[in-house]
Amino acid sequence: MNGPVIKALVAKDVKLYFRDKFFGIMTVITLAMFIALYLVMPKRIDETLEIGIYAPLETGFFGLITEESGLVIRSEKSEEDLKKAIKNNEYYLGISFPEDIRKTLLSGNKSRIFIYYSSEIPAEMEEIFPVLIGEMINRMSGYGLDLEQIEIVLGPDRGGRQIPYRDRLLPLFALAILIMETFGLANLITSEMEAGTVQALLSSPMNVVDFFAGKGITGIMLAFSQTVLLILATGSLTVHVSLILTVLFLSSAMVTGIAFLIASISKDMMSVVAWGTLLIIVFSIPGIDILFPGLASGWIRIIPSFYAVDSLHRTFNFGIGWGGNLVNIVVLVGLNALFISMGIAVLKRKMT
Repeated sequence: MNGPVIKALVAKDVKLYFRDKFFGIMTVITLAMFIALYLVMPKRIDETLEIGIYAPLETGFFGLITEESGLVIRSEKSEEDLKKAIKNNEYYLGISFPEDIRKTLLSGNKSRIFIYYSSEIPAEMEEIFPVLIGEMINRMSGYGLDLEQIEIVLGPDRGGRQIPYRDRLLPLFALAILIMETFGLANLITSEMEAGTVQALLSSPMNVVDFFAGKGITGIMLAFSQTVLLILATGSLTVHVSLILTVLFLSSAMVTGIAFLIASISKDMMSVVAWGTLLIIVFSIPGIDILFPGLASGWIRIIPSFYAVDSLHRTFNFGIGWGGNLVNIVVLVGLNALFISMGIAVLKRKMT
């Protein structure tokens, strides 16, 4: 490889990349937008649930809920006030007790209570609360089960320490930056091939190895530097620094190889955008497992971006180090070898 030639090619490509009005400006805007969005999103999650109560007389209900249960009870002066608060989404749930509930329960007769739900409440919550309230009513009437409950949390106990959505989204923000660089590099190569610049370069002292080395360094450098800037700006590069940088570097190399593949099947910028959009849709799917744990199934592991997103999520949000991410790192190395070799082979065939 010719070092000075590769250096000149990299310098030229970086200038051309940011000279492009679409990809150059979009890269800067996307990076700034993600940083701003992360900084303005809430740092913590409110884990308390407020319940509205209308109880004309003392029912004993209030003493059945402890502070550590995560429920906050707000008393309303009338049933109409309770309904109004529910409609205004002040509470997810409202309970209206009749005046004679304790007397009725103690006499063994049925008593009717009204449970009001907000239209915003998740469907699963509608199933949980009647059971919870039924148990409380049993305890109120003296028929509750006398059981000693021993609570054991298997795995990391996130009670009171739920992961804010901005921290769940951070790996996806980094992935979006990487994909933007895939767009830019693929478009750069495609436009040079369309204009005949590649053939002109290969007729100079530059050979095919120098060409791919220069493009590869440009792609990895742009993707890696901007994702690192994102992580630094959000203040997230505080633990397992070497692991995070390794994952970002391997991810940058992977998307560079994918950029070669996109360039090999694209004829112009619109083709790059079309294939790039498909890439965004597919590569964003692993984010479902981060935002909504348990929703995605095992097939999600066939998507290459899973291993990058999962590693960043584990490291940022759980503090898991090299040992817990070793499998992901090995897979990312293998994916790099696959995509880069395939990209070079296919693109080289198109050039000749």
